[in-house]
Amino acid sequence: MNIVLIIAWVLALISAMVVLPDSAYLSYIDFHTLGLLFCLMAVMAGANRLGVFRQAADRLLTKVKNSHQLELILVFLCFISSMLITNDVALITFVPFAIQVLEMAGMRKRIVPVVVMQTVAANLGSMFTPIGNPQNLYLYSKSGMALSAFFKLMLPYTLLAAVMLLGMILLRKCVVLGDLQ
Repeated sequence: MNIVLIIAWVLALISAMVVLPDSAYLSYIDFHTLGLLFCLMAVMAGANRLGVFRQAADRLLTKVKNSHQLELILVFLCFISSMLITNDVALITFVPFAIQVLEMAGMRKRIVPVVVMQTVAANLGSMFTPIGNPQNLYLYSKSGMALSAFFKLMLPYTLLAAVMLLGMILLRKCVVLGDLQ
């Protein structure tokens, strides 16, 4: 049995004992957001069944020169896309794609490091735009600042994050000598 699922159920039961269930429980669920996420996942599953990801993966694998270049592309795909489609949507979209690409390339051992870096990248990249994550949207709307001022404020942090991500991938290349190709 899945230990994470068991822990989630135990914590949910403890939570239900702290705040006793009542008719308001249903109002806690944001069905609109869940519906949107379900639709997104359904579209992604449909695209996967149609072979869209396989074709994109084939094309990507013919263009890259080595495994580290592939990692850079997969990580920075999340970094950049999270600025436009939010960090969560970027991960829902590109983590399955990365897994498929890495499996097709025979690099299963790189799945976990790449997905971890994609998660970090999506969260760091999303800070650049007001729509990248909910916190930014809230802060942007409350601050009343111009969009250009927001970009100017966030640009140094976003560039630093990109450089650090690049450094992490290159450091991994140097440290894991057995993985060099």
